[in-house]
Amino acid sequence: MKKPYFLGCLLFGFVSVICFFTLQVSSQSSPDSSVMEKLKTSLKIPSSLDWSDPDPCKWAQVACEYNRVTRIQIPSRNVGGTLPPDLKNLSQLIVFEVMNNQISGQIPSLAGLSQLEEALFHSNNFSSFPSDFFTGLTSMNTVFLDYNPFEPWEIPESVKEATSLKTFSANKANIKGRFPGLFDLATFPVLTDLHLAMNNLEGELPAEFAGSIIQTLWVNGQRLNGTIEVIQNMSSLTEVWLHGNQFTGPLPDFSMLTQLAKLSLRDNHFTGVVPLSLVNLKSLYIVNLTNNELQGPTPKFADNVIVDMIGSNRFCLDDPGVACDERVNILLSIMEAVGYPEKFADNWQGNDPCNNWLGIGCTQGNIVSVLFVKKGLTGTISSNFAKLPSLTTLDLSGNNLTGTIPTELATLPKLTRLDVSNNRLHGKIPSFRQSVVIITDGNPDIGKDRVSTQEGKSPGGSPGGGNGGSSSGNGQKKSNTGTVVDSVIGEVGVA
Repeated sequence: MKKPYFLGCLLFGFVSVICFFTLQVSSQSSPDSSVMEKLKTSLKIPSSLDWSDPDPCKWAQVACEYNRVTRIQIPSRNVGGTLPPDLKNLSQLIVFEVMNNQISGQIPSLAGLSQLEEALFHSNNFSSFPSDFFTGLTSMNTVFLDYNPFEPWEIPESVKEATSLKTFSANKANIKGRFPGLFDLATFPVLTDLHLAMNNLEGELPAEFAGSIIQTLWVNGQRLNGTIEVIQNMSSLTEVWLHGNQFTGPLPDFSMLTQLAKLSLRDNHFTGVVPLSLVNLKSLYIVNLTNNELQGPTPKFADNVIVDMIGSNRFCLDDPGVACDERVNILLSIMEAVGYPEKFADNWQGNDPCNNWLGIGCTQGNIVSVLFVKKGLTGTISSNFAKLPSLTTLDLSGNNLTGTIPTELATLPKLTRLDVSNNRLHGKIPSFRQSVVIITDGNPDIGKDRVSTQEGKSPGGSPGGGNGGSSSGNGQKKSNTGTVVDSVIGEVGVA
């Protein structure tokens, strides 16, 4: 009969010990009290926010675990003042939210707060951001810095230590410099939202974006340039805001972006034909293409897609889905190989290429000459020139074209003159009719199978190289490739 009595006493004693230690812990002041008092002194706390208790764990909008401050959440409370540098001593802090207030001064470094997961500073009056802010923030998954009048700053290298980041948002935060190549998949394997709109970033979208799992990309309203080819390899994208920049070139292939719902490309300098991979994208809900220099037919999106294309573009016809004149289609397919240069998009308007289009000469509605002399072209020579059966003169001299002369050009029945001088072409010259004058000088690797590793010297070959013809005494080379002229001939019809 004594055994139950003994067990009861033992249980009572155990509970008493637990209660004693609980009371002891609860009666002790938090180790974070001194830091929290400095925070209260540094901030201008409104009367509506009760921070009067000596124990900060009893303050409004402050949460603790085991007497350690884990959360400070005072958004939209009309709080002013500044933040003290001692915040980085709140070693158990998990969430820090001070957005939508009037707090000013520097955002203090929170380096070393390995438990911190969220830091929301947006919509305040902060003036600067420390370069070591992210050092040791290995648990950080969300940071908002938007809409603060920061002094110009660059995203620091220390951000690479916050490898758990899911959301990085710093819209209108006065970020300067070239677009950082910091946000690659290896460093940020869970980053899904990157919002850096309305800053002062320059340069191209970084190649490091390829393969990332970023879902929302906001970089609108800046001075970014170059192509946006990299986004075709960002298959997780759902929302892309690139409007109000200086992007150029053709739109990429969208076939891998099967989750893309919102796309804003307005107010840039995009050229070329809107790809069917975008037009037929089933996930698309909103698309804005206004004020670019897009060419070809006006795209016809599905009825459920909200479309904005009003404004400057270079579509051949106004009616969506109506095909362009076949001559227009051919010329645009030719320009695809050189990236749809903007100077041509500016000039080539309407649906009749014989109506004073840059570099195009016509007779009775047939294209008879293409004169693209010194137009700054880069890329390759399109085989689609062969689809212009009335072409007599093709002059591509003085550009930066690479690759080979397409064999299809030799099938042009009326061609009399081909000038590809002063480019960077290589390879053998196709077999043209004997009556065709071919000008190839200024291409050190013409006649060679591969591009030289050094100027005038190909791998395993002799310096200079040949073009496959035997010289005659008049500066011409006669061969089965037509009349190949090595001397410089005056430019004809330079547009």
